[in-house]
Amino acid sequence: MADPVPIPTPLYLSLDGIGKQGARYDTDDSPSDTYYGYLSEIENVQLEKGGPVTYSLQFELVPFEWIEAAVMTLGDDVRELPPPAPVTLLVFDDAPLEELARTLATTPDDIAEGDWFIITLSKGVGATRAGISFPVVPGVVKAIGRKVPTFDFSRLRKRYRPKLRMNVRKVRKLLAAVQPREVGVMDVGQASCNLIYDENGTPQIYTDVGLPMFFNFASLPPVNILGNVEVINPGPCLGNNPPGILTHFHWDHYSMLAFANNLAVLRNRDWIFPPQVAGPLVAGLIVAINATMLGQVHVFPAGLGVLAAGYVTIIACLPGAGVVPGDLNNTGIAVVAHLDTVNNWHMLLPGDAAFQSIPGIAAYGGLRWMTATHHGSDTNLAPPPLPLLASPIPAPNAVNAGRLAYSYGVNGGVPGGVHCYGHPRAAAVAAYPAAGWGVGVGVASTAETGPNSGIGGRGNILMADNVIPPPCAVANCPFHVFPKNLV
Repeated sequence: MADPVPIPTPLYLSLDGIGKQGARYDTDDSPSDTYYGYLSEIENVQLEKGGPVTYSLQFELVPFEWIEAAVMTLGDDVRELPPPAPVTLLVFDDAPLEELARTLATTPDDIAEGDWFIITLSKGVGATRAGISFPVVPGVVKAIGRKVPTFDFSRLRKRYRPKLRMNVRKVRKLLAAVQPREVGVMDVGQASCNLIYDENGTPQIYTDVGLPMFFNFASLPPVNILGNVEVINPGPCLGNNPPGILTHFHWDHYSMLAFANNLAVLRNRDWIFPPQVAGPLVAGLIVAINATMLGQVHVFPAGLGVLAAGYVTIIACLPGAGVVPGDLNNTGIAVVAHLDTVNNWHMLLPGDAAFQSIPGIAAYGGLRWMTATHHGSDTNLAPPPLPLLASPIPAPNAVNAGRLAYSYGVNGGVPGGVHCYGHPRAAAVAAYPAAGWGVGVGVASTAETGPNSGIGGRGNILMADNVIPPPCAVANCPFHVFPKNLV
């Protein structure tokens, strides 16, 4: 075996200098209490119909000095993502959007997911901050902010935009090997995680691997005597080495990649990511996955539109009628699993996308199973957003034959706890049956036996052929127990 080629001395000295320059800032805390804050999610927090409308603004914080040293000083000829950054999460106390906008020295119309701010702690209004570690120890702080200047914002967007790299041939081969016959909609609290199984109950592919944000951790299920820790430890089932698909870059759809006890193995596989600008946390995950021996991130090109291979179809989402542009929910990807090709029956996994943002889905024939979009939110759903004249919910394969699964969380225990973000919304719960979905026994939820039922009995939902997966040989694994079935 030939000796490795040494790094040329000038390049080595340059890289060594950059490393030393940023090393002193490679901690969670900024010496100046100042941070670059990436606005990763805006969530409506209306807990009940007619109640006050407040919002949750969720930021990824990176020390100001680290971004300045490791990102902003790089030349424009650098095309790769920045190295993994020290990231913490910051969430402002729920408040009307107007109040939050004033805290960020801007207006409600000028706040969007993907924006960058300069955030200063130790002054301002109430917020909670937590690290990317488990167990999570949140701390109460005060915070205030302002938007970064236009030039700096453009540079940050450029730095954190993943290259649209996808080995289409490899991805087609990967998808063609998937033999979906049932889908497990996992009880992970206020989050989304779906595992497609074959007819023998063998894991085939994940669509999203999320856990709740730290302030919704109480919505995780109490799996055993160790409590909700077992959803993270040992982590998701990796029997048969299933690859993964992320629908969009919201924490509650990908955070097992940052939290799970078996995250090293979870990352060491093929992942299909949506064509979205990443924040510092997702960018670090992409770098980490690509650095593993077998892991590779394939960024789905938005211009591809649809990729169908074998029994799986991936659809690139585009903001549809009535949808606010820039919403990460509606610029990701959706997945259709063809579970019963004999009867032409399929399952839709929309992530959090509005149905009118999934091109062609309204005319898609044979849909029989579906997860309620956005955890049962009625945003862009009911009543239909203008200029739509009818509900955007796609029709099931036959009248009242649609089987619907809700994935949402309840803080404080079931029954009697507080539904996170008010999910599922009453308007959505009414709209799905009106469109032929979730009628009678054709509906189940991960947090209760039925939406808003107030009845105990939570757990994973198995949809379609209902071949119960065998134990995966991992102690206390919560991913093969299915107390609910929707044939």
